[in-house]
Amino acid sequence: MQLERDAASETEASEPTLEELSDALAHHVAANGAVRAGVAAELAAERGWHGRLIDVLAVLTDDTARMGYLVGGRKPDEVMTWLPLWADSPFSLAQIRTIVASAGWDPEPFGVVVRDGLLDRLVYRPDGTLRRVRGELAGAWLSDQFALADDEEVLQEVHRVLAEDAVSA
Repeated sequence: MQLERDAASETEASEPTLEELSDALAHHVAANGAVRAGVAAELAAERGWHGRLIDVLAVLTDDTARMGYLVGGRKPDEVMTWLPLWADSPFSLAQIRTIVASAGWDPEPFGVVVRDGLLDRLVYRPDGTLRRVRGELAGAWLSDQFALADDEEVLQEVHRVLAEDAVSA
């Protein structure tokens, strides 16, 4: 019984809190004060951390360009502003990767898209390439135009985009 409790404590200790992660990020910055791409892997290796926060952090900090659009910058406080939103979202890591691959930065308008099973159809064209809507990657378009929209409006526009694609095919 004690071994089970010790094992459970070790497991709990291996998943960082937001505060622990914030403190750790402040110590993993480049000379310009920016978080380095790939920092999640460094933290996981150094501290033995795992879990949803580290996994989502890995997606958010995968590369420098992604950090620039996805979290609004590369400073630790900027990363920590967006990490809880994505970590608390209902999306799987695969869904988060799909959203950010198309430059989506705000999780809010994607909820209804995911619930209706339209995420892959919105993000990817039938040939597998990333979809562009009005010159932007689909994720950026949805984040930019519909961050504050209600679900009905989001679905209406997503269906319109998909219908236009079907007509042009």
